[in-house]
Amino acid sequence: MTRNSGVTVVGIPARDEERTVRGVAEAADAGLRLAFPHGDNAVVLADNGSTDGTVARFAGTPLRARKVVARSGREGTGKGTNVLAVFDRARELGADRLLLLDADVRSAEPGWVGALAEAVDGDEPVMALPCYRRDRYEANTTNHLVSPLLAAVYGAHVQQPIGGEFAFNRAFLERAATWERPDSAQLYGIDVWLTANALREGLRLVEVPLGRKLHNSPFPKILRLPQQVLDSLFHVVLATDRVRDAAPRGSGLRQAVDVAAVPQDPAVVARVADAVGRYLAAHRGDVLALFPAARGLVAAPWGLRVDAGVWPELLADAVVALSEGWFTSARDHLVALYVNRVMTFWDEIEGLDGAAVDAVLDRQAVETARAVAGRGVELGGRVTGPGAFHVGHWSGFNADEPARGLAV
Repeated sequence: MTRNSGVTVVGIPARDEERTVRGVAEAADAGLRLAFPHGDNAVVLADNGSTDGTVARFAGTPLRARKVVARSGREGTGKGTNVLAVFDRARELGADRLLLLDADVRSAEPGWVGALAEAVDGDEPVMALPCYRRDRYEANTTNHLVSPLLAAVYGAHVQQPIGGEFAFNRAFLERAATWERPDSAQLYGIDVWLTANALREGLRLVEVPLGRKLHNSPFPKILRLPQQVLDSLFHVVLATDRVRDAAPRGSGLRQAVDVAAVPQDPAVVARVADAVGRYLAAHRGDVLALFPAARGLVAAPWGLRVDAGVWPELLADAVVALSEGWFTSARDHLVALYVNRVMTFWDEIEGLDGAAVDAVLDRQAVETARAVAGRGVELGGRVTGPGAFHVGHWSGFNADEPARGLAV
């Protein structure tokens, strides 16, 4: 489907993505030509402190669309800084629609542009989210934290709520400008901040099948990325009036697990497991007090066995702790338990085909919703989260984490 008028912007948030940014920009430009051959098109690179040739590589890529570069410093910034800079430029350009493509994607296709853009046609605020097949050893924060928690709080089973390849219409951009931003929305919390706020306000979400996604594995960031994501999600949850429908229905699009799979680097896995083990040893009493469901966990080669039966109860424990004012402790202790869930999950799905793995994830989301519904959680602004983001209890346990916790 082609459109002949209006302003369309594709934003590419980036830091140190010299190897892949050209391909993403070219795919965006080709997609804009196909979908909007007579439109006013722009590709915006938002870069915060790249130390490689990301900006030069983008600037040297021939595009028919206008090229715009938005730059910010590295200190105290993250992915969210870039996304929000793209939002600002899109509004300045009078965009009728904005699309986001991650700079590290190796599988971006021109057809993504038209498919995402078509999904956000209309005058009411609308957000398009991707549905794609992922390596079973990836998408861990999505599969085990964000999707089940969104199902539990908002009754919405969203397959890729933090996928990165999003689209918005002008009305959504205007609405998002009014939302309160925690510090973590400047970091990896940006995607869930957008999705959760849209669900909180009852805005329309459209899931768009995009095929496969290949990009750089986020697993080395598993101790800081989910902490930032949970921080933003917890802020939005606390601003929510109540826990919604406890029986979410699937979108019917789920084919999330790809046939291709590459296990994570054993050295990285070992380093992460060691950090989590030290963290849990130091905070054992506090963890067991806030997470009663953890009292029956048994040892496993990677630390603790957190199986599909207990994980929904642990997520429900986290929501209860959050609602009672234990924001930082609930966030940080949940990250440690989550890493053990991820490694247990890898063991559980050994030998399963993609459909069976999808079924495990679907049941996990539904059971989390049931567990939270059974706790009688009260929201509605009774408590609030901290004003600033910091690494909290993880200080000293994650060698990869900057002291201030404000970097990608």
